[in-house]
Amino acid sequence: MLAPIIRKIVENKTVMVERYLPSKGNLFVQKGDKLEPFQKLGDCMHSLNTVYFPKDFEPVKFLREKVYFQKGNPLGKIGAKKISAEENGYMSFDAATGEYFFEEMPVKYTLLSGLWGEVSDVVPESSVLIKTTVTEVDLVACTNTFSFGELVVFPNPTEILEKFYLESFVKTTEGKIVYVGHYADVDTIRKAHDLKISAILAGSADPVGFSFAKSVNMGLGVLSGFGKLETPDHIYKLFNSVAYRHVFFHGDLGVLRIPMSGESDENAAVKKKKAPFKVIKKVTKGQKVQVLQKPHFGKMGIIDRVSVSSIFVRFDNELGPVEIDLPNFYIIE
Repeated sequence: MLAPIIRKIVENKTVMVERYLPSKGNLFVQKGDKLEPFQKLGDCMHSLNTVYFPKDFEPVKFLREKVYFQKGNPLGKIGAKKISAEENGYMSFDAATGEYFFEEMPVKYTLLSGLWGEVSDVVPESSVLIKTTVTEVDLVACTNTFSFGELVVFPNPTEILEKFYLESFVKTTEGKIVYVGHYADVDTIRKAHDLKISAILAGSADPVGFSFAKSVNMGLGVLSGFGKLETPDHIYKLFNSVAYRHVFFHGDLGVLRIPMSGESDENAAVKKKKAPFKVIKKVTKGQKVQVLQKPHFGKMGIIDRVSVSSIFVRFDNELGPVEIDLPNFYIIE
């Protein structure tokens, strides 16, 4: 008997990662330099927030040059609504779009490496290309966004605890990538967006919540599927082992990339990437599988024995093995 294989965790030592400045600035590394996560690559002056006003915006005074406004000063109005500067900054007119916009005072932005690796190339005043080792975690479904941030790992909680953990991190979640547990419901996803979390990860998610994440361009990665499915245990253990490390959410590639140090003990838990991948494999006793048959849909277990056209799977909470028909499962590696 043969069955399809899903590889959830893969190590790839030849990944190239580009780290770039948001504005032109200074870079302090050169080709061939060895890097560590908290090494400074460069810096620049950058405005953290820019707001474009609609066409019906009426400025307090006609302007075509950049004009400075202090926090609280009136900028203009939209209809009867008065608009004031939320921070110190400059208002300008964009001739290309015919819109006024306000940008906060530029502040110093420091670009850190965020990973272990070697500088492969440098674009002066702009970006650094780094050759590095990463562990890739496959995402069954994800929004098409990119983000980079510190990985915060919650326990696999109940829905009540999810709200509690998000609330308790309210002052520290902005810009982070957060694993929220086995299941992310609509309220949890909305709350994460309100807290300016850049991306969330979960074993499964509500389809309505997934649509909301897409609509607001928020990162959401699903590890097992839609509905209420559990996160594979080996993925949760990996997340715990690298908690608070900076990671890369690649929605366009369908993976979460975790920078690795290259040390043998850290890489022992992941499977090295080989080409080409096998997509099917002989089914044998002891393999881990994910089941696609009710009432155990989405659950993972271990094959106890194999028959002609079915397998018998042991789940953690079941007294004995459960028969699963072919092709209602796939092998997890």
